[in-house]
Amino acid sequence: MALLSRWRRVFQFIFLAIFVLLFYMTQYPLDFVYTNAFLRSSPLLMITNILIERSFSLFVPALLLVVVTLFMGRFFCGWVCPVGTISDIIPKTKRKLSSFYRFKYYYLVFLIVLSIFGVNLLIISDPLVIFNRSLAFLTQVRIPVVLIAIIILVASLGERFWCRIICPLGALLGIFSLTRVLNLHVQETCTQCNLCNRVCPMDAIQENRIKKTECTLCFQCIDKCPRNAITLSKEREPLSVESRRTFLKAGIAAGAGVLLSPLLMRASRTPVIRPPGALKEEDFLSVCVRCGECMRVCPSHGLRPVIFEGSLYAVYTPQLVPRIGECQLCMLCWQVCPVKAIVEVDPTKMKIGTASVDRDTCLEWRHEQICLVCQEVCPFQAIDVIESGGQGRGQGRRGPSVNRSLCAGCGTCEKNCPVEPSSITVSPEGEIRY
Repeated sequence: MALLSRWRRVFQFIFLAIFVLLFYMTQYPLDFVYTNAFLRSSPLLMITNILIERSFSLFVPALLLVVVTLFMGRFFCGWVCPVGTISDIIPKTKRKLSSFYRFKYYYLVFLIVLSIFGVNLLIISDPLVIFNRSLAFLTQVRIPVVLIAIIILVASLGERFWCRIICPLGALLGIFSLTRVLNLHVQETCTQCNLCNRVCPMDAIQENRIKKTECTLCFQCIDKCPRNAITLSKEREPLSVESRRTFLKAGIAAGAGVLLSPLLMRASRTPVIRPPGALKEEDFLSVCVRCGECMRVCPSHGLRPVIFEGSLYAVYTPQLVPRIGECQLCMLCWQVCPVKAIVEVDPTKMKIGTASVDRDTCLEWRHEQICLVCQEVCPFQAIDVIESGGQGRGQGRRGPSVNRSLCAGCGTCEKNCPVEPSSITVSPEGEIRY
């Protein structure tokens, strides 16, 4: 079994490398369309997507993970999950906080109830989404210091603190593990030296019993046991009274979800430009898991996270910031979205907003300087040159005007306007959502 423990480390780093590789492959040009494979392997994303979007076809990898979990238990947490791997690497204390391990089950119930009512909080819940977003943060200046500080702080709270106390994906896999076929068992030859309990990162061994919902098959207990009293077998144990009580108490969390869901659903309309193919705002906020895949693949880097521009519920959803980068009609954002919050649309029929000209700052209108850059770069020929008669500022002059029926809101005009801030800007007015 010592060999299995070493192989576990190897597999942890292999899967971590694959996860990071897929993350960095999510960029223009998109050479591999399954860069979101890891995200689609999350059963937590699968369940919430089924409850919110009534869709299942995207999450075949997650279903396969559920099937394997029914046989092997929470092996994903111990062998595959990148957050678990990072938790094993960074410095940590040995505190176990044993009495708090049930919290993740209550949190899971809370999230599922919110999903039933169309509220998606996976932005702060699913470890795969969190890790994917953290990698995006690492590409930004100053963020690594903050991120590393947070990771070390969480680690200082206890060994594998996130996995044991908070992680709702681990809780979901733990529930599926109740019927697991392969289990670790403490035999009668045990001398109760407690070495296994001390080395178990999940604190899954209590009073000569190994909790099947917590064990991640790391095999450290087998490595340390001086009597070889811990074995892997197909022997099953009945559901304990303690487990029944745990799930009964989860009703409190369900009630909290019912009470809070109306408050979270009151989020006001976010006045930002969404990617082409985005669902209607209410549906978009419910389905989007804030993974950042669309922002990564955007060739102009114009897709940016919402921070202060909208409600709290809209934080880290994608918005187009034309001054940074225009929409180039590549339509890669829908290809990488793991939950189809962005759907495929015909580029010739897309409309994500409408541009407008500020005549008070425009070089042509205000200063009578030759410019018309916006007309030159517009891919939709939506900029006309008009003359305005009469007296007063901006009258009796010529300048650009937006043909609203032709404008798609791509932001090319705003991106290239030589005036700072731009004299032509795009708003979500007139957008077409799906």
